Amino acid sequence: MNTKKKISKALTLILASVMAFSVVGCGGGGGGTSSSVGGNSSSAGGTSASTGGEESSVAKPQLTDPETRPLVMSISTPDGVFNPFFSTSAYDSSIVGMTQISMLDTDKLGNLVWGYDEPVVTLDYATEYNEDEDQTTYKFILKNGIKFSDGKPLTIKDVLFNLYTYLDPAYTGSATMYSTKIVGLDEYRKQDPYATESGLATFEQSFYDDAVLRVQRVIDYVKIHGRGVSSDDKPEPNWDTEDEPAIEADYATVAKEFKKELETDWNTSVESKESYVDWNFTEAWQIFLLNDGGYTELLQVDETGKYVKDDEGNYKLNQEEADAYALDLQAYMAENTGMTKDEAAKAWAIALVYDTYFPGEIARTNANLFEQVASGWATADVIRDQFAAEAKSEYFEQATATGLRVPTIKGIDGTATTNKMFDGTPLNAQHEMLTITIKGIDPKAQYNFAFTVAPMHYYSTTNYEGVDYINTFDQSKGQFGLKYGSIDFMNEVINAPSKVGLPMGAGMYKASNSTGTGTVTSDNFFVNNIVHYERNTYFETLGTMEAGAEVHNAKIKYVRYKVVESDQIINALANGDIDYGDPSATQENIAVLDQKNVAHKEVYTSGYGYVGINPRFIPDVTIRRAIIKAMDTSIITKNYYKGGLADLIYRPMSTTSWAYPKDATVFKNAELGLDYSFDNLGNDIEKMVQDAGYEKNAQGIYTKELSGFGTVTCDYTFTIAGSSTDHPATAMFNQAAKILNAHGFKIKVVTSQTALSDLTTGKLTVWAAAWSSAIDPDMYQVYHKDSKATSVNNWGYKQIKAKFNTVAYADEFALINELSDLIDQGRETNDQEERKLIYADALDKIMELAVEMPTYQRKDMSAYNESLLDVSTMTPDEDLTPYNGLISKMWQLNYN
Repeated sequence: MNTKKKISKALTLILASVMAFSVVGCGGGGGGTSSSVGGNSSSAGGTSASTGGEESSVAKPQLTDPETRPLVMSISTPDGVFNPFFSTSAYDSSIVGMTQISMLDTDKLGNLVWGYDEPVVTLDYATEYNEDEDQTTYKFILKNGIKFSDGKPLTIKDVLFNLYTYLDPAYTGSATMYSTKIVGLDEYRKQDPYATESGLATFEQSFYDDAVLRVQRVIDYVKIHGRGVSSDDKPEPNWDTEDEPAIEADYATVAKEFKKELETDWNTSVESKESYVDWNFTEAWQIFLLNDGGYTELLQVDETGKYVKDDEGNYKLNQEEADAYALDLQAYMAENTGMTKDEAAKAWAIALVYDTYFPGEIARTNANLFEQVASGWATADVIRDQFAAEAKSEYFEQATATGLRVPTIKGIDGTATTNKMFDGTPLNAQHEMLTITIKGIDPKAQYNFAFTVAPMHYYSTTNYEGVDYINTFDQSKGQFGLKYGSIDFMNEVINAPSKVGLPMGAGMYKASNSTGTGTVTSDNFFVNNIVHYERNTYFETLGTMEAGAEVHNAKIKYVRYKVVESDQIINALANGDIDYGDPSATQENIAVLDQKNVAHKEVYTSGYGYVGINPRFIPDVTIRRAIIKAMDTSIITKNYYKGGLADLIYRPMSTTSWAYPKDATVFKNAELGLDYSFDNLGNDIEKMVQDAGYEKNAQGIYTKELSGFGTVTCDYTFTIAGSSTDHPATAMFNQAAKILNAHGFKIKVVTSQTALSDLTTGKLTVWAAAWSSAIDPDMYQVYHKDSKATSVNNWGYKQIKAKFNTVAYADEFALINELSDLIDQGRETNDQEERKLIYADALDKIMELAVEMPTYQRKDMSAYNESLLDVSTMTPDEDLTPYNGLISKMWQLNYN
């Protein structure tokens, strides 16, 4: 009986990667243990290992008993969101993925697979297209006897709980299953039996629009009652007197979130000290006051009032001003003797900036400064999201007060069972079955339906507001283990702090601690930069439990992820601190690995490097295009990834995808007068900026009064994701900064360990990182205007949609609408050639929008202790692909 089937050719789409929600199986990297069938996730992108350290060979392990010796693998610093529903970064998703299984998996070519010899929920799978109804139905037969790592059974209830969580209108994770046109989904998400598809996007946007109006009401209130606005410019109040306490409460909310933002930014300043050495900045408070407080007097100026710069374009600290602030800090320390120097510096600097914006009461608040915070700082996004969530929750509280009008999604059915395979071969027992019906054809849908299945009994609860959500599960009544439309339920139950840090599932490993005994908690699962796992003894329930079965319990009982800085991976391998790692595939690293007798394999990654530019901070498309023009991507392949280890790319998509336009070159658009070629830079850049209406201020920096933004200045930070400057984009950024600083810009290049978490909230201005691409080239998650994924935060979509009628964002709004229309068209056909043409146009729109500049397509490298690990238990060379890593089937891995 053949239970391992490939998806039909018409629906086979082969672009793979690391997912927004991870699954065990074909890895997205050279040695990854998680793969993507759902979406893109971000990573630091190509940070390289150091070539330093003493020469040594890999020490032979003293103990290779797989029952006692832990396998240690390297990982970059995770964000700590170890929740299958909400993890975003590639590192978090890898950590979660070790504990999870999915409905479907992929093979080495990216084709979907299932059956007893695959670690998935589905025993058999089929699709049917009904031409009369123009509907496609997906059918999944579930395996019997699957158990989660705690021994409890996995059933259709768990499958439906996961489905309805991803499809709930209150869900805010990165999975975009809600974008699939499931029959009845629009009616369910809106709780309107007569909802239309076109009306759903407007419905969702309406909550955000309400939030924007609520924020504007607070801004207007402060303009009336605060300082800095003349009586002629004060707005007319559009609220009643009884509304004022609520408005003042919103003011307090803004103040509270702003304080939190300053706390986070202080940590960034501490991490950035090394990046400011060439400016002579030595203290974190100096960096913080300059960047967050706008204390530009900390920079030297010459006799003409312009900032002093060296030959490399570096600015210089004004030591006299710094000394004056240092005296103020000393006085603060004298009054607060219970604090350490670092604690005092933090409290003092944050108080200086905070009190400037929020001096204690509205009457003393500068209205212009408040508007800056409520409109442009990260705080603005937080409060808009919070206000939108409150509006949505209030709507659903009212709409469902007497019960759900639309209790279920019509196109999802988990009530049926079957004792036959789809090809008519009898089974030996009844099996539960899931069917999902969508409107029309959607080539991405099958990958969305390959979601991970996490346990309802762990991620739900028996007591929330007096309701038992687990034991009252009832498909006929629309009770699926969660409270419908409740942001609070998502945050307090499914994404509760204890669950954020401690994943559970039916994957090959389960969360453990350093001793392997006692209670496992989020505090001892990831502690001292080590993540602990233990073999899941129930993993074998996914297979036939027969001798020689493809799926069996892991050979190695204990596994550790150890956080190792990227430039220390090779030394850690050579010294025996780790057994397996993923250093960057550079010629220098390969030479050192060979010298130290460390084995390694290279394969093209299913992703690409890129530079991102956020319109939230650079609202003028001309300035974003000028920054792109200043980037010489050839530096990366000439100086970093030499010898064919990476190729330059010219559109934001992995070249491993069939959809990448193979004839793409440097982007040019004659109609727009746009040419990203790296030549004649000074004249071109200055002309672009001047033609856009910018003039140099007294310090020689281009500025402009921009409607809705006030005075904008070409003063930006370029961020390298990770803690090391040994990164493929560093030299390119430094050169671009030098060019731009010589032509009216003020650019600083910094590194940041928190860059990836900052990207989830859209806090970076210009940055270098890497995408891990999805299996299907569908672009919805990362670029569609209606995507709820965190990736769109980086393209300023929220701000663009909130201010679409302003001069600044008019072009952007039109472009994201055109781009979204193309993405929708790409989902409406299975014709691969037709999709290629559509995506080629869509990629050009992204280049016009100037939010993302693709840089390189690289190879991944996996390095390992060959004297310890049995190579025969790894993926054979002939099966290594961008979609199938070296230890993708990690449960088979063993010691020599």
